[in-house]
Amino acid sequence: MSTLASQLRASLVYVNGYCLIPVFTLGIIGNIANMIVFCQGRLKNNGCSLYFVIVSLIHIFVLCFGCIVRVVITLSGFDLSHFSLFFCKCRVYFFVAGVVLSRFYLCLICIDRWLITSLNARTRRLSNVKTIRRIILVSTIIWLLFHLHVGIGFRIEISGCVPSSDGFYSTFYLITNLAFSIIPFIIIILFTTLTLHRIIMKKRLGNRRNPIVHPVELVERNNHQSNSQNTMNDLDERLSNRNLQLIKLNIIQVIFFILLNLPNTIYTLYSFITKTNQKTNDQITIDNFFNYVASSLLYTHCAISFYIYTLASVTFRKEFWTLCLRIQQNIVTFFRRFL
Repeated sequence: MSTLASQLRASLVYVNGYCLIPVFTLGIIGNIANMIVFCQGRLKNNGCSLYFVIVSLIHIFVLCFGCIVRVVITLSGFDLSHFSLFFCKCRVYFFVAGVVLSRFYLCLICIDRWLITSLNARTRRLSNVKTIRRIILVSTIIWLLFHLHVGIGFRIEISGCVPSSDGFYSTFYLITNLAFSIIPFIIIILFTTLTLHRIIMKKRLGNRRNPIVHPVELVERNNHQSNSQNTMNDLDERLSNRNLQLIKLNIIQVIFFILLNLPNTIYTLYSFITKTNQKTNDQITIDNFFNYVASSLLYTHCAISFYIYTLASVTFRKEFWTLCLRIQQNIVTFFRRFL
């Protein structure tokens, strides 16, 4: 083994053993806080908040079945998935299903924000709590059933818990993994761009319909409002500060999703292209290094959403501060009763 490969292996021990510990800890705390904040105050009545809640819950599963397991394996030197077929299948199943569901719901958030910016009232009404609950229930069941193939197709082999060496399943797994890596990028970028375009066009149209005029002329115009102006007012009401804040959160989440998930997608594409190549031990070590780095960035994306929301959204900060004050009051009340 070359010196470079040895150094990469040593670096992996450091990254997996120590860098991922704060990622896991902060991620669990942050995602729990996300779920609580989005379920209270003004945010709980918005259908899109349900998506943010379910995404936070899924991120917890990804961190538990992916991140912390890797830390334990690195620090202890013992990988249970090499000996227990049940653990091997369960770990991979929940991790893979969690990653796909996370990306799927981020796509739905982008589509929901695109719907909410529509000028068509019927289209905007598609974004409601009742519909979103049904979508979450049905889609979660479908994706969990679809990924049962992971529990069937993974085996314990010399290299560990891996897809079956059978040519059909290994190819099927690579293709689905590649598709679920690339397609969400396309959907997310497309609908985020369309949403931003609608917001920009709405503002431009609003500026054209509301130029700076003399007060007398303004009164005359107000007495002759058209139906199109009423439509714009309806959109203004729909695009309340709360919805705009959720759109802002979505856009920021999309940016970090692209930055932190792109390496994983690139590695998946690379693995698909080079799956038939004969590789040396050094090449395998280098590939594993980039795979672990890409996975670590994926875990980081699952862990940082709460802290991004807190920094970026005024509404989210207010709701979180209200939650903190409520907890403080409950603690003070508790101690006053028993002390």
